[in-house]
Amino acid sequence: MGLKSTKGNMYKFVKYTWNPIKGKCLHDCSYCYMKQMNPNAYPPRLAEYELTTDLESGSSIFIGSSTDMFADNIPSEWITRVLDYCYQKNSDTEKPNTFLLQSKNPKRFLEFINHPVMKRVVFCTTIETNRFYPEIMNNAPKIEERVEAMKEIAKQGHSTMVTAEPLMQFDLDEMVSFIKRCNPKLVNIGRNSCRNIVLPEPTKEEVQQLVSELKEFTKVNVKDNALIWGE
Repeated sequence: MGLKSTKGNMYKFVKYTWNPIKGKCLHDCSYCYMKQMNPNAYPPRLAEYELTTDLESGSSIFIGSSTDMFADNIPSEWITRVLDYCYQKNSDTEKPNTFLLQSKNPKRFLEFINHPVMKRVVFCTTIETNRFYPEIMNNAPKIEERVEAMKEIAKQGHSTMVTAEPLMQFDLDEMVSFIKRCNPKLVNIGRNSCRNIVLPEPTKEEVQQLVSELKEFTKVNVKDNALIWGE
């Protein structure tokens, strides 16, 4: 309901989360924390009451932290209404917000890339590995598709970010290449937080090597739940 202060394993630079579009995520990733919390979630819906939320001026807000609001089954008109509301609340303030949009389907970002609020957005996608594990990722777009979309977004001059969470077994050279093509200002490294779901995880040495390679061209943040890999 409205803005929620970030907590737990959220990004430290984000002050609030806000979820005007709610419901079950199309991608159905096996490790999704929301799936564990609410396995019987309703189909996606636009919560009209959220479009009266006071978006605190000068704040960083992660929009859509509980479901992927850019999944293919989300109507474009819902997304447009959310973006319009964000722009309306930012156009007359001396302290505009910064918004984080994160999706495993970033090609849909491009559908709305010319919306005026996008100048206040950091675009993020998940690259948890360079490989594709169909039994884990289920309906999520392939990694290569995510990379190509993020490359185009960065090419158009927008700020991009990559989250490698939950980081799974990867092939170093291709993993680094995929992330580099996204031209991210920041890469977040995170571990699987749903410990009852077993994933193919890399070794500590492999993670340390990945971090070292990434630091050659971008900033890297190892999230609190992955600090064990840095010890």
